[in-house]
Amino acid sequence: MRINKRIFSSLRWKIAVAYLIVTGVGFFVIDASIMQILEKDYIDEKSKSFQLYALQTAQTIANSYYDKDPDIYYEIRGLGEEYSRIEGESTRILVLNRNGVVEYDSFQSVSLLRRDLKSDYPEIVSVLKGDFVPARDLYIYTGNPPERKRVMYSYAPIIHHSDGIIGMVLISTSLENIDALLGEISRLYRIYSAAISLAVILISIAISGLITQPIKELTDSITKMSQGHLNQRIKIHGSHELRQLGTAFNIMSEKLENLDNARNEFVSNASHELKTPLSAMKVLIESLLHMDMDDPGIYKEFLADINFEIDRLNAIITDLLTLVQLDKNVGSTLQKMESVELTELTRRTVRNLQLLAEQKRITMELYSDEDVVVEGDGVKLQQVISNLVDNAIKYTPEGGRVTISISKSPEFAIVKISDTGIGIPAEYLSKIFDRFFRVDKARSRSTGGTGLGLSIANRIVLMHGGYIRVTSEEGKGSTFQVELPYKQ
Repeated sequence: MRINKRIFSSLRWKIAVAYLIVTGVGFFVIDASIMQILEKDYIDEKSKSFQLYALQTAQTIANSYYDKDPDIYYEIRGLGEEYSRIEGESTRILVLNRNGVVEYDSFQSVSLLRRDLKSDYPEIVSVLKGDFVPARDLYIYTGNPPERKRVMYSYAPIIHHSDGIIGMVLISTSLENIDALLGEISRLYRIYSAAISLAVILISIAISGLITQPIKELTDSITKMSQGHLNQRIKIHGSHELRQLGTAFNIMSEKLENLDNARNEFVSNASHELKTPLSAMKVLIESLLHMDMDDPGIYKEFLADINFEIDRLNAIITDLLTLVQLDKNVGSTLQKMESVELTELTRRTVRNLQLLAEQKRITMELYSDEDVVVEGDGVKLQQVISNLVDNAIKYTPEGGRVTISISKSPEFAIVKISDTGIGIPAEYLSKIFDRFFRVDKARSRSTGGTGLGLSIANRIVLMHGGYIRVTSEEGKGSTFQVELPYKQ
């Protein structure tokens, strides 16, 4: 069979091949990018969820485990079943003693009971020392014959207020659903990409003149997308195959744009964290402008507070730009370590927000022990307290009360912020530290909230090795309790 070389050397064929290559490369790059972004997003979200589950489990069973409560197994099994139901994945909870030996297994399996897991999981030693170990995903081989499966392990120490670390929690969960979902998305994407690419070359050979312009539009759009212009759409016209191509491209473009919009929304929403220092500076400056006094000491005090707010504003901007990194590694070592006089820091924060409270006729009271000193980053801790007090003012009706107290426990310095505000429904208490979560979106926007501030505060406290606890009753107010260790 003779091959007509003139066909393959024709402009029509070259155009078809050229556009096939361009389209194929474009889809390959987009496919790789989408799969990488999706996998990273799924794993990061799963990692954050199960790290919180591990902490929650450790905190929940701490007293029962310390007291050797005979019903603790049912409590552990109940938590495992609850996590499995929420996540839709098989979840197993192991409770290890301070020597790394398994004492409880939510699966009721005896294969791991009384087994020392330190040699199998080196992370256990670090957790039992009090080090933060982030959740990690890996592939393991189980069954006979061995089958490769993807799982995630998350860890948390069991800390008793009087005896320190008395054990730890190890949660394992299957990631088969995520792998299956990613595999199905990739398979469908490859099918659509192959079908679209085949349609391009066939139609190009048949009616190249009609498809040159649509393909050029597609190429131009892909080029613009690679330059960061993700809001590209192409007009769907032409034959059935071209319509399929245009539809598939617009779907992918929309997905990429949505991902980009999510990042932009994060930056936009996070900007409300800057409002508190800006508002404080505005009040201080307006007070200076309207103050008819010749006392240099007063001016110096106001200017010192303004300078402090400017420094804090600059630090907050830097922190917001690195918030994603904080999410990935909540327990990372703080770059800035210093002795922080918590009472003075809180008093300064309350003073800067006093005028904002007075505008709503809200009474603010501060009670504190003397010489409450912790080790950490003073700017970040000031951001936490400022955010919580600012929220208390925002969500307390006029004439209400906000109470701030600072006290000591054997292991933690405690800052408690209570208000007589609108409160939080019980069903939302477990979600308030989620990024962008709002109990009442309309009211949150009217007060400048974005649902990001508590997430930032929680991550900063976790970086300091502490905890934020919240109690609330709808219509009566809320109490946020920040617990910070004296030493890192």
